[in-house]
Amino acid sequence: MKKLVTVIMGQDCERFIGMALESVKDSDAIVYCDGGSTDNTKKIVFSYSDYGEEESKFYNANFDKVRVIENTYNKEDKEMNGKQRNFYLDFVKKNFPDYWCLVIDADEVVGDLSKIKDFIQTANKGLYPVHMRHFIGNLGQEDATTDKHWAINRLFKVSKAGEYPLVEHPVLSGASVGMYQGTTIWHLGYISGLFDVKNKYDSHSAKSQIHTPEFLKDWYFKHLFGSYPVKKINLIEIPGIILKGFGIIPDEIYFNTHCALEVRHFLMMKQWLDKFNPKNILDLGCGLGIYGYVAKQFGVDYFGVEKSEWAVEHAYSEMMVGDIRTSIKPVMIQRDLVLVLDVLEHLDEKDLENTLNLIKDYGKNFIFSIPYLDDPNLYLDPTHVIFKDKQWWLDKLGKYFKIEEVPESWMFNGQLLIGVKND
Repeated sequence: MKKLVTVIMGQDCERFIGMALESVKDSDAIVYCDGGSTDNTKKIVFSYSDYGEEESKFYNANFDKVRVIENTYNKEDKEMNGKQRNFYLDFVKKNFPDYWCLVIDADEVVGDLSKIKDFIQTANKGLYPVHMRHFIGNLGQEDATTDKHWAINRLFKVSKAGEYPLVEHPVLSGASVGMYQGTTIWHLGYISGLFDVKNKYDSHSAKSQIHTPEFLKDWYFKHLFGSYPVKKINLIEIPGIILKGFGIIPDEIYFNTHCALEVRHFLMMKQWLDKFNPKNILDLGCGLGIYGYVAKQFGVDYFGVEKSEWAVEHAYSEMMVGDIRTSIKPVMIQRDLVLVLDVLEHLDEKDLENTLNLIKDYGKNFIFSIPYLDDPNLYLDPTHVIFKDKQWWLDKLGKYFKIEEVPESWMFNGQLLIGVKND
């Protein structure tokens, strides 16, 4: 009878380790490789041995069922994942040279270990990727980025194993001889928040005098299996403090949801160029400079100004960081055409007059794009500040520009205006 040793690698994983151990408890041997846990992880592991924690430490080298090996995991070391896996691999090669080995992480559960034990009795000696499924968010959803996911070379004959490269997500070297999908490794790492839901459910069930047991059970099931009623959040409405807490720059969210290059940008630019025939264009509040990319395809010189440093760093076109509410010296030379597209409604009303007085000197002809009071787009962007009708805007712009209606053939003509600097 061919034997199976299961290796589990983890650290401070008390939430998951019990399920992982339970799923592989029928292995002929279990090796838990700990990276320096300070929670109850090792106590839970030792509970699966034939001894108590203190006895297990003494007998660890001699008993067969559960072994605990320890090697401090240095998260700052980019090679550490490979080093840690080679650490347990060396232990397995020394102590279980004739076994087959299954490797899982502490936040993974094996669906049916008996199928793996049956498989190795007749399997060709070598390395096998194992079918894996990743829960995402709750127990009712899984990763669908590909049709099937595989945990590469997680099942192998110990004598056929090579070593792990010293990288963050290492794959064991050796000859892969087939894909194993007789059972599945279920990955729980992306549903850790469900344990908080369970704790709340347990607490409310024991203490709450407001909700009935039926209500609480329904609440728990809906959270657990992803059926709790939800609706999509407009990402740009999320406070910057929250985004920064998750390492996201707010401007990245805003511009990635507002600035996708589309065919309409080429069609609109062609219409503008046909009317004004400009040799150069200035784009104020240009975002990622998409119109600049398009202008370049038509052979027109372009320069953009945008206050977001992130946008300038990731721009399609030549542009600079600048605030249109203040004088921008590099653009003081007059351009043939100035674009002021979906910008003015973001300003505080008190800054509008001064801004218009500044930008009137930047060019000869201007195109303004403004969502008016009856435009539903005005309310979709929480960064909009000015909510006025078209006549209000005509009065404001009319102080500095001669305003003309755009040709009916132009795309989005309902929110576009042409401005010519007043003499």
